[in-house]
Amino acid sequence: MAFQTSCAAAGGLSCLPDVVADGEGRELVQHGSALFPIACYEEDIKSYSVAWHWHEEFEYILAVKGPLVVDVSKARLVLQTGQGVFVNSGVFHAVEQAETGDALLHSGVFHPRLIGGMDTIFWQKLVHPLLQPGAPAFFLLDEADDGQKAVLCHLREVWDAVAQEVFDYENQARYHLSAAVHLLGMQCEGGKTKVSQQEQIAARRMKQMLRFVEEHYAEELNVERISDCVALSESACLRSFRQLLGITPIQYVKQYRIEKAAELLLSTSMKIGEIGAECGFSDTSYFTKTFREIKHCTPREYRQKFAGREPSLSRRDGGRAGAPAETAL
Repeated sequence: MAFQTSCAAAGGLSCLPDVVADGEGRELVQHGSALFPIACYEEDIKSYSVAWHWHEEFEYILAVKGPLVVDVSKARLVLQTGQGVFVNSGVFHAVEQAETGDALLHSGVFHPRLIGGMDTIFWQKLVHPLLQPGAPAFFLLDEADDGQKAVLCHLREVWDAVAQEVFDYENQARYHLSAAVHLLGMQCEGGKTKVSQQEQIAARRMKQMLRFVEEHYAEELNVERISDCVALSESACLRSFRQLLGITPIQYVKQYRIEKAAELLLSTSMKIGEIGAECGFSDTSYFTKTFREIKHCTPREYRQKFAGREPSLSRRDGGRAGAPAETAL
C-alpha cells in the first residue's frame, strides 16, 4: 500500500513507513499489527501519486472528496465524492489526482485473516469466494445502488472505528468488514470465467519487471534490459505493460523516477540537479521538463509548495504520461 496518513492525525490513523518489497515487488509493510491486521489511512493527493503496487491484503478506497482516479487491473476508474472501490487481493492498482479539483481519500488495508483464519467457517463462507480464480479484480461501489450503498456504509464504519479508536473498535471493525465482504462475496458466485494460466504467468512476470525497475531506476534503462529480466522479447514486454498497466515500460520508469525525486525534494536539502542525477536524469533540463510533465510544476515549485510535508513514496507510479515513450532513459 502506498498511501500515507498525516502524522498529525488523531486516533488510529498511522504514518506509513518506507515501503519494503520482496523479489516480485510485493509490499511487505505490515498494515496494523499481527493481532489486528488492519490500518486506515487518510490523504489528500495534491502532492502524491500512489503508484502501481500490489499486496495480499484487501484494500478499499473511499472518495471523501472527488474526483480521484483509480487504476485497477486493466480499468481506469474516476471516483466521484461518495463513491468507492474494493480491490481484491494480489491485484495491481494505483491512485492519482484527477485533472481538476482537490481530492481527499480514506482507505483501509486489511488481511483476510482478520475476518477469520483458513481453518474457520468465516474464511470458507466469507473470504474464500473473493479469492477464487475468476473472482472480480475489484468492485466499484456507488451509493445509487442499494447493495453497494450497504457495502460503502460498512466500510465507512470500519474506517471511523479504527481511525477514532472508539470503544471496542476491534470488534466493531471486524463485524463491519465481515458484513461488507459477505455482500461482495455474494456477487462472486456462479458464471465467472477462471483466470487462464497465461494470465497468471503474465501477472507474475509483470511483478518481477516492476521490481527490476525499482532496483535499477538510477541506471540507464531500456525495454531490452527490462524484458531480459524475465526472458521476454521486447515486443512481448511492451504488450504486457500496455495490457496490464496501460503504459509503456519507459513511461513507467520515468514516473517512478519522478516519484523518487519528489521524495528527495521534500526530505533532503539536495540541489535540484543532484536529485535529478540521483534519480537517473543526467540532464537537469530534461529532469525539470519531465517533472513538470508529471507533477504539473517544476521541482523548485514543488519543493516550495509542499515544504514541510513528507510525500507518500510510491513504489510504482500510476500516472499515464501522454508524451511518446523514449527508447531508453
